Amino acid sequence: MDTSEYIQSNIIVPLVIPPTEKKEIVFIYDSSEHAIGETKESIRIYCNDPRKKAFSLRVSGYIKEKDEPTVSIFPTVAKFNLASDSEDGSVNQFTLQNLGEKSIKVISISTSVDYLIPLRSEIELKAKTKENLQLVLLKEKVQNENLEEKKENYLYLTLAIPIEIIK
Repeated sequence: MDTSEYIQSNIIVPLVIPPTEKKEIVFIYDSSEHAIGETKESIRIYCNDPRKKAFSLRVSGYIKEKDEPTVSIFPTVAKFNLASDSEDGSVNQFTLQNLGEKSIKVISISTSVDYLIPLRSEIELKAKTKENLQLVLLKEKVQNENLEEKKENYLYLTLAIPIEIIK
């Protein structure tokens, strides 16, 4: 069998089907890596039938919607302006959104450098809500740093996500 990496089946090759018997094969299509819209795939099956050595199945469909992640963070990058002496270059904001049905807690918030300070140490994101998280750049501490080297700075969030175990 030849298929794309997005199609899985329930069979192990080689598969033996005696004459006059039937075998049901289930194919599962993983659309998670595809954009919303029309999609087409094909499955080519090779066999030892003398009348037909191979045959193809064409699958087409329309991907209507995608699962959204439970937690959304926007923007994914914060930029601070050191060239300006104005205060608006020293504060930046992230929006955290819980798209799920249960509350999620951000139990710790920190950064990779001591000159970026988050204004909150934890956040509870109730179901279907948004919260803002501000970061402050301490410009006087940055003056002593060598920023000529391309060093990436990070915001670290530790999430506590509820897990249910049902017996």
